[in-house]
Amino acid sequence: MERKLLSKVWGGRALEDTLGLELPEDGAPIGESWEVYDRPEGSSPIRGSDETLGQLVRRCPEELVGRDVRLGHKGAFPLTLKFLDAREACSLQVHPSDEQAHDDIGKDECCLILHTDERASFVHGVREGVEPSAFFESWTTDAVHSMLYTFRPEPGQFVHTRPGVPHSLGPGVVAFEVQQNSDQTYRINDWGRGRETALTEAREVIRLDVNHAPPVERSTSLADGGELLLVTEHFAVRRYQVAHRVELATHGRFLMITCLRGAGSVRWSSDASLPIGRADTVLVPASNAMVAVEPEGEIDVVVSCPGNH
Repeated sequence: MERKLLSKVWGGRALEDTLGLELPEDGAPIGESWEVYDRPEGSSPIRGSDETLGQLVRRCPEELVGRDVRLGHKGAFPLTLKFLDAREACSLQVHPSDEQAHDDIGKDECCLILHTDERASFVHGVREGVEPSAFFESWTTDAVHSMLYTFRPEPGQFVHTRPGVPHSLGPGVVAFEVQQNSDQTYRINDWGRGRETALTEAREVIRLDVNHAPPVERSTSLADGGELLLVTEHFAVRRYQVAHRVELATHGRFLMITCLRGAGSVRWSSDASLPIGRADTVLVPASNAMVAVEPEGEIDVVVSCPGNH
């Protein structure tokens, strides 16, 4: 897949150092690198092909995505993968669920923390005991900071942000994100940068009753040497930090293999494979029953696929 870089007011240049991405020479602050995407305004170009992901999924949805996999809005690919560089804090924002979304699907999302600096911060919900009336009186002002649950993320931690949870990533964080293919983001507070907010929509979907413990998911060790990071109705995410060959069954559903470190190949037959290196993503169609990740030395890959719905 060919990526798409997006300049953001809160972005920086860390994706170049941490992942080796080639960034624009004009010094623009890059906040997001879309690795797999299928939106109305554009879709992932498939490397070595004249087609985009959107064209392919609409031409052969069962072969690519899987027979029992729910597609995104208007038949789009269901998930989006991104690298994020929150050099400064992203806006305080919230996403709707599938049932609450308008002209799109909801936005359930999760992220793997890749790099942090001394300022690293992650806002995730509100502090215990905060009254909704007090929160809504202050949510567009600096006074809201004292009401937010904030923790310092560490590299390797995995955070699940459910629809309805007010959150803000950064400053000082680089992360890999797996999310529903949705653009439903309701901005609450932009920390004085002046971008448009969506308070009416945010108030309709926000949840102030979430668990106030650190929202870091605990991984489960797998027999093949991997870690199961998370399973939801929308996606499942595994991580492999290995130096041996790993076989991955698709079970008739697509897989996405994203390399964070190292290099190797993704093989689906004795004479057919693709090279994979740092920051590359390989989309494995549902029609392939099995693939193998064959590392050259050590490799660190994240495997994302549909969830249990």
